[in-house]
Amino acid sequence: MSSANDAADTAGVDRPATVCDRCGDRLPEDRVIRLSSDPCPALADRYEGVAETCCPDCIAGIGMLAFTAEARAFAETRS
Repeated sequence: MSSANDAADTAGVDRPATVCDRCGDRLPEDRVIRLSSDPCPALADRYEGVAETCCPDCIAGIGMLAFTAEARAFAETRS
């Protein structure tokens, strides 16, 4: 998943500062997904909230990528 990033490294192109917390790939701002979770009040004394920045591939890999009907309407289809 890093071949495009490697090409950017060798070309000396400016890179986005945002990286996926799971795989480490650099992400353009329009491809960033931010996940956050806070414990319920009954568990707040035992657990901390968490926030992560992820790429769409990692979100799909952990089974959290769901598309709405509107998003599917704009998706390209292959024949």
